[in-house]
Amino acid sequence: MRCLLVDDEPLARERLQSLLSEADDEIDVVAEAGGGQEAVSLIHEYEPDVVFLDVQMPVLDGFDVVDLLPEARPHVVFVTAYDEYAIQAFDVHALDYLTKPVRLGRLNDTLDRVQNALDDAPHESLDEFRASRQDEDLKRLTVHVGRRLRVVPLDEVRWIEADDGLVFAHTTDGRYRTDFTLSELEARLPADRFVRTHRSTIVNLDAVYELVPEPAGTGLLRLQDGTEVTVARRRRADVKDALGG
Repeated sequence: MRCLLVDDEPLARERLQSLLSEADDEIDVVAEAGGGQEAVSLIHEYEPDVVFLDVQMPVLDGFDVVDLLPEARPHVVFVTAYDEYAIQAFDVHALDYLTKPVRLGRLNDTLDRVQNALDDAPHESLDEFRASRQDEDLKRLTVHVGRRLRVVPLDEVRWIEADDGLVFAHTTDGRYRTDFTLSELEARLPADRFVRTHRSTIVNLDAVYELVPEPAGTGLLRLQDGTEVTVARRRRADVKDALGG
């Protein structure tokens, strides 16, 4: 069983790793992360079977971490000092929920549950978790930078395009591939900040300099950095409304 430990407290990670070794000498802790952004990258890099994930962490909490994994398939066990998140965790189909300090007997029960899930229905819990979050707006976007993932705040995303079957986010410092589809992004990006302009593009309204009408009924969005993005005929009215015009 390949595990990833995520906690912003080094002593908590050390204790959990010690308990895991005591519980089962075949458990392989492939990596540890001290924060949410590092966790997102390591999950993609190592593809663990299960992630032991703290809930309360700065910048990205445990729920944010899972939400930022559009194609990841590890099982998730939340680990926290607070029992107030238990209902929320099980509402989103976490495989288990451990409270600190973690006890060996309770951890053994969790490991049995993880192994049964891996044997019987691998990854179902995270699929259900993601499905339960589909109606929530994204707060950040994950993009590929080499073999790692970067978490990008939405205000740094200028526009997004689909190109030859892949989706790329144009940010303030470059063009990066994301695992989300354009349809997923249209549904989950905040509608008051992003607008679909064409079948292959979404634009951040804050990045727009002007809308230029075209004779054929189409349009052209000129962004503040000089980029020009086509507006489809049937979307021009929606784009104009979104811009407040």
